[in-house]
Amino acid sequence: MLTELEEISIAKRRLILRDSLAILSLTLATVAIFIVTLFLFRSFSQHRADLAQQAYEQGRDALNAHHPDEAIASLRAALSYAPGDSRDIQLLAQALGETGRPEQTEESYQYFMNLWDTQPGNGLINLQLARLAARRNDRSAAVNFFRAAVYGTWEGDGVARRAQVRLELAQYFIANHDLGSARLELLIAGGNAPDDYDRDMTLGSLLEQAQDPADASTYYQHALAAKPDDPPALEAAGRLAYQSGDFESAHRLLARALAAQGVTHTPADADDENLADNAARILELMPLPTQPVRERVERVLADRAIAAKRLDACSSQFSDAVELPSALQAMRSRWDGTEGTGNAAALLRDPPQQESAMQLVYDTEAQTAKLCGAPTGDDALLLRMATAPRAAIQPDAAKLVPITVPHD
Repeated sequence: MLTELEEISIAKRRLILRDSLAILSLTLATVAIFIVTLFLFRSFSQHRADLAQQAYEQGRDALNAHHPDEAIASLRAALSYAPGDSRDIQLLAQALGETGRPEQTEESYQYFMNLWDTQPGNGLINLQLARLAARRNDRSAAVNFFRAAVYGTWEGDGVARRAQVRLELAQYFIANHDLGSARLELLIAGGNAPDDYDRDMTLGSLLEQAQDPADASTYYQHALAAKPDDPPALEAAGRLAYQSGDFESAHRLLARALAAQGVTHTPADADDENLADNAARILELMPLPTQPVRERVERVLADRAIAAKRLDACSSQFSDAVELPSALQAMRSRWDGTEGTGNAAALLRDPPQQESAMQLVYDTEAQTAKLCGAPTGDDALLLRMATAPRAAIQPDAAKLVPITVPHD
């Protein structure tokens, strides 16, 4: 028989074994529960991440399709699955800004300002803030954010992105009638980016809007160097030449544009054809210092005859009971002087009188346009010559040599 001590020892061993098994069972159960819980948590987290990504992609696609309201709904859902995700916040802020509604513009501005606090050097965030500040009519903030975007950090081709921001800043200056600042930004953008047809055409157009025809013409010429027979570049350069009073270049460029359109079977632009015809006719009417003196005098006399008819027609619009306006009376007095009566012989002997006669033509067309309405035909072209830059049409008196004409 077992002694009492042996029985107690066996009982203790059994108790220890039972407790160990219980602890082991509890441990295994706890581990199993932990594994199942971890699996479920990771599965749930992955599901939330998948839902957030799906909502983000839906919002991005809606924004790219210019449906900001749909994008806002999707991106708010994305943020509910992934709170604080800066990518979702940035896209949501962009979508809010694109609705154009004041309250959402303000919300967008606040979102971007929060992002700016953590990334003040981010080029895209600064650009979005510049656009929003412009919508809020905060000109100072808009310009500051635009400049920060220019010098900010960009993913990808930073040089091209910075040049694009400068173009947008220049457009903002143009819209606010700050043409000097616009010209400066455009010239810097042009100098910092490599030659490219699209860029040159854009710069030319914006420089035109900034009233810098000389530099605009340079960029159109760069575009033509890349694509010599490109109708849009030829049209743009030809129109600018016409506006600048370079009618010879205008006719040449617009004629090339029309010819190129014919080759590519593009319908000819009636305005371009009309401008080309006008430029050709102006070249027939315009007295130039490069012409033989006799031909030049013939043109002066022909132009003077056209202007004289215009003056008579304008004067006839006033009845006998109505006194001629003082401006017309003064103009008629000038026509009675040497400016309006000098014959070919007198003009050949006196080059300055040729200038005076042409000035009388220009003044007559300008004055009659004010009193009797817009002219048509050759009168309209003479008025266009009158308003063109003087260097393009005025003779160089030093180059005009008087001709000795024998007296009858």
